[in-house]
Amino acid sequence: MSSQNGSTNKVIAIVLAVIVFIAALSAILIFTSRPDQQGGFFETSIRYYTKGTEKVFFPEYSTTIIQSIRDIGIDAVDYPTEYSYFLDIVLKSKNYEMALIEIEIETVPHLELFFTEGASWNFFNFKDEIDNGTTNSYISNITKETDFYTRKNLFEDLQVHLMDSVLPMVPLFSPVRTFGFWDNLKGYTSSLGISHSLPYMYFVGSHDGQSSTDQLNIGIGKWFDLHPLTIRESGEKAIVSLFMDKLIEVDENGAVTKYGLIDNWEYTNQTTLLVHLRDSVEWHADVDGLFPNQLFTPNDVMFTLDLLRSPISNTNYEVFRWIKSYEMYNSSTVAIYIDSDSSTPEREPYAFPLEDLSVYPLPDHYLNVGGDIENIISSGRWSKFRTDPFGTGKYIFNSTESQTDLTAVLYKNDDWHGVGVIPGEPTNLAFEKIEAFTRDDIFSMRIDLQNGDLDIADFGKDPAIEDRIDVSEIKVVSKLEKSLIILAFNLQNAIFGGNNNFIPTNETGISKGLAIRKALASVIDKNLINSHFHNNKYNLSHTPIAPYFRDYYFDGVQQYSFNMSQALHYLELAGYNLSRNNDEQTAESSFSMMSSLVSLGFGAVLAVVFLRRRKRSV
Repeated sequence: MSSQNGSTNKVIAIVLAVIVFIAALSAILIFTSRPDQQGGFFETSIRYYTKGTEKVFFPEYSTTIIQSIRDIGIDAVDYPTEYSYFLDIVLKSKNYEMALIEIEIETVPHLELFFTEGASWNFFNFKDEIDNGTTNSYISNITKETDFYTRKNLFEDLQVHLMDSVLPMVPLFSPVRTFGFWDNLKGYTSSLGISHSLPYMYFVGSHDGQSSTDQLNIGIGKWFDLHPLTIRESGEKAIVSLFMDKLIEVDENGAVTKYGLIDNWEYTNQTTLLVHLRDSVEWHADVDGLFPNQLFTPNDVMFTLDLLRSPISNTNYEVFRWIKSYEMYNSSTVAIYIDSDSSTPEREPYAFPLEDLSVYPLPDHYLNVGGDIENIISSGRWSKFRTDPFGTGKYIFNSTESQTDLTAVLYKNDDWHGVGVIPGEPTNLAFEKIEAFTRDDIFSMRIDLQNGDLDIADFGKDPAIEDRIDVSEIKVVSKLEKSLIILAFNLQNAIFGGNNNFIPTNETGISKGLAIRKALASVIDKNLINSHFHNNKYNLSHTPIAPYFRDYYFDGVQQYSFNMSQALHYLELAGYNLSRNNDEQTAESSFSMMSSLVSLGFGAVLAVVFLRRRKRSV
């Protein structure tokens, strides 16, 4: 009898323990605050581009950012898009809500191209009414200011204003470009790049797998088009830099030098610039041999300016709006007349004329077939120049031996002018031949470098490759890129832009749209992304100017570090209360959970009664 009572008591104890466990679990589920993953305040999206087998980190960024956004009660999805379609359709039509973009700037931070109504790069959908013309006023003053220190202060004030009062983007990183090369290759400087380092490079002895010290083998990215006005890919830019010289060359700090095809200049007044061309520079012969021994002349400069200023031939034509006109001053000089603001009767000065002339010239004698620009760019020679280009540079492109997107073959130009970018350093082109090999991914490029098939390799923007190279004789170096990776906001989006840009909140100067953008910016953990995907080697950025431009970059702005409390504060300012949203969800789940708990308890009681009756019958 006592044995039966003991068994019954054990059953009751087990049932009670189960009930206590379920009650505790219910409390945890009920009172732990979690936003609804499928029922957020609103839904948004992130668009980004992919580039085939080339490593682009946007998918990883997007996944991480979306999870953070969901943690504050906002649903988000992402849409990957092919590179060309993204640039030509998505950005131009502004068909996005948020977008991951890498902005590449060559010489100076042209913010007027991004934050001026109607500008072709204004993919933020920025309008002057958003800040009552404050940004426009800053940009106008910067564009005209010729004093460096005054211009620097204006740039700093503009960055503070944009990041605090507009927030068109969340600046993420400036990437680094990584190179690997055998240690018997001397004279290479990563900050200069391969082309500018060539006059100082040479081999000392041979490395494993090397067959010749007279030839340099380079690993590069993909390439298809070698026309300097239409190149996009990193491989294309690398090849063009080998056979072309720029009008103005800039040093590793972005400062203008006198080492390019323009070797001197003079301002006769604030709006007249005389540029002198280097003497006795010859163009390489065209592929058909129609124009041998052609000198570089003012006609080439003026023809190039014609093309640069035309929207028909140059998608970046707005950069050159400061040029009012130009003419041949004498046989070696071009006069350029400056007017940075055509709306005023007098000509206005411009801040960056020399920097903007850091461009590749185009041969007037070959490409100028007569007629207007439309006729020129539709000519057979214009098309042929994409695959059979030539310039005035250190090496001559051999289109016969080259294979598009496989191998580019170049031979030394014995008539190169011989002026390098390092002051006082003698120059010498030690390599008779250069072969640039395209590799689809950095892993195959790494294998070719380690096997000795390559002497130097451009691994692109993945610094993790350094940890995968296990040959002690190979050096790995990186250089800071001139680009900026951002999460862009469409400022006319109906939720965090549009009319919400003008609906005030309880904080002065912060609209509902701005508050939501600030909330989104505050949940992005840049340090986490940099650590997980870049070994902490990317440079965190906090403004619309890339850190490369150290003279103008200013990090004394409002910085949106990862801060969940700050994000929730901004959301509440905009009228979205995560606590209240969770309470409503909790009430529903509480009722459901308590119903289940009562049912379980009732079932347990019935079980105990049944066991007792069975015991008595026994």
